[in-house]
Amino acid sequence: MKRKNLITIIATSSIALIFVFLTTDSYTKILKPPTNATGAPSENTCGKSGCHNTTPNSFTGTLDVSINQPFYKPDSTYEVTVSTNESGMARFGFSSTLLDGSGVKQGIWSLSNVINTSIQTAANNRAYVGHQSANTTNSWTFNWQAPPSNVGDVTIYVASICGNANNSSAGDHCYTTSLIFQPDPFSAVSELKDENNSLLVQNPVTDKLCVSFRNAIAGNTKITLIDMQGKVVSILINEDQTAGTHTQSFEKPFASGMYLIDYSNGNVHEVKKVIVL
Repeated sequence: MKRKNLITIIATSSIALIFVFLTTDSYTKILKPPTNATGAPSENTCGKSGCHNTTPNSFTGTLDVSINQPFYKPDSTYEVTVSTNESGMARFGFSSTLLDGSGVKQGIWSLSNVINTSIQTAANNRAYVGHQSANTTNSWTFNWQAPPSNVGDVTIYVASICGNANNSSAGDHCYTTSLIFQPDPFSAVSELKDENNSLLVQNPVTDKLCVSFRNAIAGNTKITLIDMQGKVVSILINEDQTAGTHTQSFEKPFASGMYLIDYSNGNVHEVKKVIVL
């Protein structure tokens, strides 16, 4: 009977030790990060009471996210890179999600490195890319395939943890950031091959003012934004540029209404109307 009681005590102790280990691990999330913790709309982060008990972005660390192209085209795949760092920290992790303006998941994540990144889907149907195992790795690269049609601006939300690897939440710091990824306003750039068409303007403008133009020659290129009373609102470009097709985006005018985009390069001069919403 005593032997049976001893076995029971040992088994109970073992379960308790496993529970303590898992509980400790849950603070630092050595394995996959939690979902719904990227700082996206309706989401919190791990920088909160009961988790990593620090207010996000309150320390000297960094968190950056970048995409290898300035615009997306339907069904095309893009490389996303997340990097975080803080001096004196030894363990790093992150979680990210990508949503449209309505907070809905768009596109498909895929992994280029299954050793240090993971994909999870939450009950809210959002998909998350995060670390696979938090360690000294502090930069991760993965892929996003755009949806089959233009869904407008999408935003990638990212939260990271820079941890001190003391197997508790004490001293760990949380960071957040986001990046807007815009649809290519000139997916039909072939239109610019027409010698009579040197300027394309996204119409209407809802967020950024996107302009694509074909310089016939290398030299001064000037693009001016003008209101309907003929007043210059801003000079968007006035510099020497190479010949060929260029695409750039600018802050939209503060006031909504009709504007003119005035483009000149060499002997080419073209004006187009644009509606700002």
